[in-house]
Amino acid sequence: MFNCIDYFYDANDLGLVALNFLNFRFTPSVQSQEHYYGGDRLKGWPCYETELIPKENEETFIKTFEKKTNMKIFHVNSFYRKTKKSEVQKSPSYGQFKQHTDSPMYDIAGVIYFNSNSLEDGTRIYMTEQCFEPTAIIGSRGNRCVFYGTQVWHCPPMLQTVDERWTQPLFLITKEETYDKFINEGGDKNENPGQFRA
Repeated sequence: MFNCIDYFYDANDLGLVALNFLNFRFTPSVQSQEHYYGGDRLKGWPCYETELIPKENEETFIKTFEKKTNMKIFHVNSFYRKTKKSEVQKSPSYGQFKQHTDSPMYDIAGVIYFNSNSLEDGTRIYMTEQCFEPTAIIGSRGNRCVFYGTQVWHCPPMLQTVDERWTQPLFLITKEETYDKFINEGGDKNENPGQFRA
């Protein structure tokens, strides 16, 4: 249903990722992007996102993920995201747990946490869309990678404990047939962060 890897990046790589995170330009965004709530970020789940991670960070991520999972990655869509507690508390979504799945154009979705250590800042996993209670709650922990199939019902925390929650969302293609379909449908052209999230 889900996988969890603690101490995902080694110390040197984590330092470089953190440096990139701190120096990246973040653009105001909202989740879910497909339902933009009339242009008012605070009516959705307000956040800030970067462009796709730079090539050297992508290569570090792929090397680390493949080594720790023995899975081959054919394609990565990953970026950095911040959510500010002061903004999410103004959202009508605050305190509500809205589970969703991600785009079937990818095989795996997940997140790497950078700066929080709490069940409230983690990820909730559900058996179905109709489930009110989560099947599992995976707490956030600095440098923890949590990943699952894109069709697993899940949701982020709707009660944030840190002033800013720093994460690296990831969407991966790990099957050759998924990758062939992705390429044939032009998914690699002008890809944006999280473009194919459901």
